[in-house]
Amino acid sequence: MKVVLKIGGSLLYQKSLELEIGLVKRYIDVINKLVDEGNEVSVVVGGGKLAKILIKASNKLDISQTYQDILGVEATRIHALILVASLKDKAYHFVPRSFDEIRKALSTNKIVIVGGLQPGQSTNAVASLISEFWEADLLINLSNVKKVYDKNPDEHPDARPFDQMTYNVLLELINQQKSLPGKYDLFDRVGCEIAQRSKITLIFTDGSKPENIQKIINGDKIGTMIIDS
Repeated sequence: MKVVLKIGGSLLYQKSLELEIGLVKRYIDVINKLVDEGNEVSVVVGGGKLAKILIKASNKLDISQTYQDILGVEATRIHALILVASLKDKAYHFVPRSFDEIRKALSTNKIVIVGGLQPGQSTNAVASLISEFWEADLLINLSNVKKVYDKNPDEHPDARPFDQMTYNVLLELINQQKSLPGKYDLFDRVGCEIAQRSKITLIFTDGSKPENIQKIINGDKIGTMIIDS
């Protein structure tokens, strides 16, 4: 099975801003096991708190949003490089910086790990593009969002979770978000539209539990599955 994992950068840090080493090691163990079982895996990782720190500082320095996006992209690449180094020889040894580099990397049959590519484009969109080009069987979005809700559960106690929903409904929820640097809380519109046009199986699940990846591949219904309308 070809699987693309989108790992939210927010998962990678403790409240103290130290790297969440234990969780990173669990991801490495899961990815190694998936490959050992014959699966093909590509990983896209977000910028998380590192990107937010850089963007916050940029605001105080009156730096343009374009440059804020560039700083956020570089943060994602640092996280990607940590995973590359941790996976050792199973990983493609460089973090691609363009889609052409991604294409070449995928042809090596190594685990390809990517961050962002360009300003104004989220890592969610990158994950959808890779899934489309690679003809992946599954795109798993791992973050602090355990399921997709009809509204923000942190602000609305009556928020209703979905086990399954269509891309059109997901797009309606995404349209309620603000598309600012570092603010792609659920998924971004471009990434959703790419996944929809290629009818990619997209699943949102709790990224604090890497073992969910194996369970989903085994057919367990965990999180929210997005289906073609």
